Amino acid sequence: MKFSRFFALTDVALRGHVFNPLWWSRERRRERRYKVILSVIPRYFKRYLPQTGDVPERKVIKNDGGEKIWTLWLQGEENAPALVKACYRSVRRHCKQELVVLDEKTVFDYITLPEKIIEKRRAGKIKNAHFADICRVELLYEHGGFWLDSTGFVTAPIPDWIVDADFFMFLTGHTGSPYSFVQNCFIRSRKGAYLLDAWRAMILNYWMNEDHNFDYFMHQLLFKTLVMNDERAKKYFAKMPHVDQDPTHMLWWDYKDKPFDKKTFDDVTSGAFFQKLTYRGSDNPISGSFADVMINKM
Repeated sequence: MKFSRFFALTDVALRGHVFNPLWWSRERRRERRYKVILSVIPRYFKRYLPQTGDVPERKVIKNDGGEKIWTLWLQGEENAPALVKACYRSVRRHCKQELVVLDEKTVFDYITLPEKIIEKRRAGKIKNAHFADICRVELLYEHGGFWLDSTGFVTAPIPDWIVDADFFMFLTGHTGSPYSFVQNCFIRSRKGAYLLDAWRAMILNYWMNEDHNFDYFMHQLLFKTLVMNDERAKKYFAKMPHVDQDPTHMLWWDYKDKPFDKKTFDDVTSGAFFQKLTYRGSDNPISGSFADVMINKM
């Protein structure tokens, strides 16, 4: 396995970086690098595909009235940045589902991870981002419901067409990293959904056998490997609504520093029930800007 990993990473480094012509435009070089990643990583991840019978199909639990919205801030809600706290307020203002904010300790009141994975987390081998990726899938496996990143600013209730789905994630679209395939900042999964169960099995299998991440978007690429190769996953993925994430990324990067305008805010946010924000650089928003109003006055 170590040789296979070394070979795959070397392939990405050589074809995606070293032999990626410097005289090409930045966009063309990025496109080539993405193509290399998309050819190499899913091929390597096939070793973690569930074997027949490894992931039995559970009965899907339809408990829409009692489902929760899960999120995680490792340092605790009270220590979160002002932007994150504003996002939590937005969820509680618009969503009928209870928001549960977990931290590094309380998350283990709701999930159980293999001791080997916990040891790797303690040793620093599993960094914060990928630990959160493990936790979000584990929470939905154990309890079902919804995952929303702590930087998701909600402007409307979760639509019924999402609530009614057994499993849903937004596809990457044009506003994210194209090779990541899906956006996992929001996940809807009922308990027992096969796509969630099989994806979880791959994630746990990976971290049981490897000590370091393969790529920042590796968990999304594990999901892509699953739905492209597992026949049951293909079937359920085809039934899942295929919606790009673009409407969830329309506000923050284009408008955060501009003077706030309610009509513009309503128009831009009308295409999705939440907007993805980032807390980096949000400590001192410009007075009267979209960022200022969203963080301090909503």
